[in-house]
Amino acid sequence: MEIFQYLEEMQNELFEGDLEKIEEKYSSLCLKLAGKEQVEKIRSVNLEAFEQGLKEGLIQSIDIANQNSAKAIYYEYDLDNEWNSGFFICEEYNSLEEEDDDWACDWNEVIDGPDLKSYGDIYLENGFDSTDKAIGSTLYLVARTVCVFAKVVSEIANTVKIPICIAFHDQDPIMRISKDN
Repeated sequence: MEIFQYLEEMQNELFEGDLEKIEEKYSSLCLKLAGKEQVEKIRSVNLEAFEQGLKEGLIQSIDIANQNSAKAIYYEYDLDNEWNSGFFICEEYNSLEEEDDDWACDWNEVIDGPDLKSYGDIYLENGFDSTDKAIGSTLYLVARTVCVFAKVVSEIANTVKIPICIAFHDQDPIMRISKDN
């Protein structure tokens, strides 16, 4: 299966809300495609500081979004640049069904997010999808990133009435953490 088909499946799995199941699925896929050593390398990265950075950025983003009557919060991270990231406060939004994520380019403000150099280093060893090892590694890195973000969103943003989304740079479509309100 092509990597983008897995990413589409991951979106559907996010709607189901079982983050442990998502992480386990992509860990197993990484094991099959990239081997036990690669799974352990990815799994061994401590995500606590990254998670704390996500919490701080999301809290700040929600405050700004509420002040500006924003339509969505879009979190983007860059696979090629040490997982550097930002929270974009967007004045427009289209649902997933509309298949038009250009709204994410129209933002009022950006809040710096955390980076995750260890993930960036692991990603750069194999690239995006040129080999089975690359596909397995990329999907597991993305799954763990999406799951920790979704966990933070569920802890902090339960009263937020606007969509909160995530994607790596140039990902299409952008993943919605929950179905549109």
